[in-house]
Amino acid sequence: MAKYWTKPRIVFFTWGMVELVGWLATHFWPDPRVNWVWLVLIVIGLVPMVKYMSLKVAKLKNIMVLWVAAMTVGMVASFGSFVWPWLYWLGTYLGGFWLILMGAAFVVNALWWTPKTFLIGGAVQIIAGIAVFVSIPLMTYQYLLATVVGSGAMFLLMVKRGAR
Repeated sequence: MAKYWTKPRIVFFTWGMVELVGWLATHFWPDPRVNWVWLVLIVIGLVPMVKYMSLKVAKLKNIMVLWVAAMTVGMVASFGSFVWPWLYWLGTYLGGFWLILMGAAFVVNALWWTPKTFLIGGAVQIIAGIAVFVSIPLMTYQYLLATVVGSGAMFLLMVKRGAR
């Protein structure tokens, strides 16, 4: 069992749990203050990345910069959607926005590590995110959709045989 819990799997599991808790919190507590919960969860998600990813290795440094940049853009947009009038519209679509953002980050991550798994996860998240923008019924359940698709994409990375 100890061999299963490799550093990448610990990172993927942590992010899967962050998304699971965060999206369920957002679904059941649809309040702008949930962004503060997300901020704490993101810091929790970054802890194993900082701990296990050597920034001396170029590809790991690129991955870290990618995810920190994606989280920063996402959090600025999330907080901003409740503060800046020109961004108010985004508050209605935050689940879809984050799915597209995370999907895009997955696709870029594929440049440096396990391309096939990240490409599939990225494509599914982008498609689900776009669906939120074009379907009113999906918009209503976008946070539950993000729970399943976002967390599922992270947990699926744990199954990959090469996650060492």
